[in-house]
Order: sequence, then C-alpha cells, then structure tokens
Amino acid sequence: MRTVLRAGLATLVVVALASAASTAPQEIHTGNSTADRLRAAPIFASIERGWVIGNVDSVLEHFGKRKVYISLPEGGPDGGTFSRAQSYFILKDLFDATRTEEFSFVSIRQPEGQPATAIGSAERIFRRRGSSQMVQDRIFVSLVHEDERWVVAEIKSVP
Repeated sequence: MRTVLRAGLATLVVVALASAASTAPQEIHTGNSTADRLRAAPIFASIERGWVIGNVDSVLEHFGKRKVYISLPEGGPDGGTFSRAQSYFILKDLFDATRTEEFSFVSIRQPEGQPATAIGSAERIFRRRGSSQMVQDRIFVSLVHEDERWVVAEIKSVP
C-alpha cells in the first residue's frame, strides 16, 4: 500500500513540475555576461508563489541592500523608495488588507543593452478583505544585480 502511495505521489510531483515548466513565462537571454548566466525566471517564480499565498518573507527574501521603489496605489503607497524593513511592513499591510485571487507573471524580459536588469510583468486579480468586488491590475517587478544575485529594485502597480 505504501509503495502505491509513494508511486502516486511521485507521479503527482512529476506532473506538477512538468505543468509548471510548460506554463512558465519565456525568458530572453543575450550574450554571455554574468547576468545572463544567472537566470531571473526562478526569482520571479519564487516571488509569484510568495505573492499568491500572501507570504511577505517569501517576497522579501529577494530584496537586497538597496532601497526598493514601491508603488501600489490600490492598497499601498503611491510611490517612493523604501528600505527592506519599510518594505516588509508595506507588503504585510497589503497582504493583510487584500486577498490575492490570481497573480501570475506573463512575461519576463531583459532589456537590450542592460543584461543586469530583468523585468517581469504579472497580472493580478485581488479583492479587499471584507469585499466581494474584484480588482485587476498589472504588477511590474524589476530585478537588478547586487553581489552576484538578482534582487528586487522596483514593484509597481498599473491599472
């Protein structure tokens, strides 16, 4: 019985991984720079998972030493640069005040001539706690290189 359960669980894991890989946004790479070798897609995937479940720490783990520009007019600041500690409270307040129904990166790109920058565009559907009204926007997250790793530089909501 245990062998059957393990085999079934292993099959589910393989199917889930294959499904996630097939629906992941496509990433564009140019050149042979360090930025190109360090792929940004896993970072965006981790941010996506954290955002969907409202886990601040999962999103914040990709913040670096630099301040981050955050603009979330629907449940956050209209725009400004914030330290890691300030960003924690902004995201915590956002996740406490809203319920994310959908959050998915639909594109990831590295701008020409800027291989140390990656920009992800996510579609988000959410509602405020205690409300049934759905709100849809697009979240742009930009990553830059800091100490040989990708870190969040900007999180911006656009209606």
